Amino acid sequence: MSYDLIFVPRGDDQSWDDALKAAAEADTAERPRAEAWARIVAAARQVLGEVSVFEGADNYELTHEPTGVQVSYYADEVGVTVPFWYRGDDARAVVTAVYQLGAAVGAVTGLSGYDPQVELPLSEAAARPELAGAVFDEVAASFARRGVVSPSNG
Repeated sequence: MSYDLIFVPRGDDQSWDDALKAAAEADTAERPRAEAWARIVAAARQVLGEVSVFEGADNYELTHEPTGVQVSYYADEVGVTVPFWYRGDDARAVVTAVYQLGAAVGAVTGLSGYDPQVELPLSEAAARPELAGAVFDEVAASFARRGVVSPSNG
């Protein structure tokens, strides 16, 4: 279970639901742009520190082991995820980092970012990080009630 940011092509007159549906239905065989990937990796290292990188046949991925943040880059879609390991100030810190990384992903790829947990475009969600922090706290409380152990509540 993770907190996700989604980046897809989106027209000015297109709703987020329509953009996400179109992205899910798209059948793109193109490889993501290597120069854009290099810039995403550089941004991730600037925001997070050292990351491990994987290059697949049709995608790129990176992982920041200490935080669990991952980025997956396909030709017309990028996903940024972070596990629900955090709560309180730690959640707010990781949310800030993920939103900074998300801003770089959007700038580099030209794709529009969306935060489905708070149902806002990335730019609006980043201006209200307390909303994402509350989601992390809610999930941490749910984990604790069910006896689920994670690095933040174990």
